[in-house]
Amino acid sequence: MRLLRIINDTQTHGEEGARADPTRAAHEAGLDVGSERYQAAMAYLIEQAALLADEHTAFDVGDQHPHGYASYFFTRRAVKLLEG
Repeated sequence: MRLLRIINDTQTHGEEGARADPTRAAHEAGLDVGSERYQAAMAYLIEQAALLADEHTAFDVGDQHPHGYASYFFTRRAVKLLEG
């Protein structure tokens, strides 16, 4: 949830459909991109449908982007999760 809060505070500002860069937010949150904590946070946010992959930014999977997308869209579900 901390990663989602930072994405919202620094990038999307509660705007459904806004583009989000989780790696940038991870750095701001003090998470190491590619770490188990980062991967777990991303898996949770994707599973909860808080972040939707931007299919136009797909690329070969690597350590820095375990899910293979450079950016994601902030969803209505993300807003609901942040509201509590």
